[in-house]
Amino acid sequence: MKTFKTGIIGLGTVSRTHRNALAQLDHVELTAVSDVKPEKKDELAEGVHFYQDYEEMLDQEQLDAVHICLPHYLHLPAVTACAKRGINVLLEKPSTMNTAELRQMQALDREYGFKLAVCFQNRLNPTFVKLQELIGSGEYGKLLGVKGVAIWSRNMGYYNAAPWRASMAQAGGGCMINQAIHTLDQLQLLGGPIRSVNGQVCNLALKEIEVEDTAIAHIDFENGVTGTFFGTVTYVKNSSIEVQAVCEKGSFTIKDYGLYYAPAENENEKTLLVRDRRLPGSKTYYGASHVELIRGFYETLAGHEDTCVSIQEDKVISLIEAIRRSSLEGRTILWKEMEEQ
Repeated sequence: MKTFKTGIIGLGTVSRTHRNALAQLDHVELTAVSDVKPEKKDELAEGVHFYQDYEEMLDQEQLDAVHICLPHYLHLPAVTACAKRGINVLLEKPSTMNTAELRQMQALDREYGFKLAVCFQNRLNPTFVKLQELIGSGEYGKLLGVKGVAIWSRNMGYYNAAPWRASMAQAGGGCMINQAIHTLDQLQLLGGPIRSVNGQVCNLALKEIEVEDTAIAHIDFENGVTGTFFGTVTYVKNSSIEVQAVCEKGSFTIKDYGLYYAPAENENEKTLLVRDRRLPGSKTYYGASHVELIRGFYETLAGHEDTCVSIQEDKVISLIEAIRRSSLEGRTILWKEMEEQ
């Protein structure tokens, strides 16, 4: 493999995970970073160039790829800047704030022919990979239903520390697009093509913010599978994410970083099948698959098998918008309505 020269736009919390992952990869060199805060320069290793203006960085450096780790409302402008210069992009979730922006980004991908991949690293967790494999085998009968639960804690200190998180115009949403996006992404992958969505979003505790602190949804899939989702940031701590798939012969549950199986005839007889590796420190909930995802991104750039999640494959933004529209309009949202946008 050639040595890829890489940049990062945005040095917020999640960028540390990207920097740590890049440091573990051969043939990838972090060349430059950009952030509007000049004090962020102090975080960088010697030899990494620092810019406050990312467009200047894109013009001055000969970059093969850029990782975008910005607030949500800045994703589309930054991707546009990279696209016009032919620079490949690995984009932190969420890709965009809404379906209209998603369509613009997908059009950029088609027009400029650069690699635009989205960071859905939890698709690569051993528990989820194994779950997809077991369901796909047919050994456990037909898939009947899927469930996703994300019960976390975010108080006003979280939103006051970065006020854009509380703004619909800048965040695009609350608990769904920020804390539960991976859970919703996994549900739509397991269930398959969506037929319709019913949802409710509200603010149970955080009345001062524009974005939702709680959301629930019922998802009907075309193959007859039923989906149920519940997400909130009103609890006293971050509870384990739970993803469950119910098949005719038994149930599979991902919880506490493990995948468990319980036969239909005895649901109390649970067997641990596989565990995920956990990140050290307080950001364990990020999952530990960033390294694998980022390695796959650069292997794809080198001409190996394409394992990236393309922007064209991103359906979770439309799912989140369908849940919100259902709540606002008080009706069932047909998936074909989202595809026609």
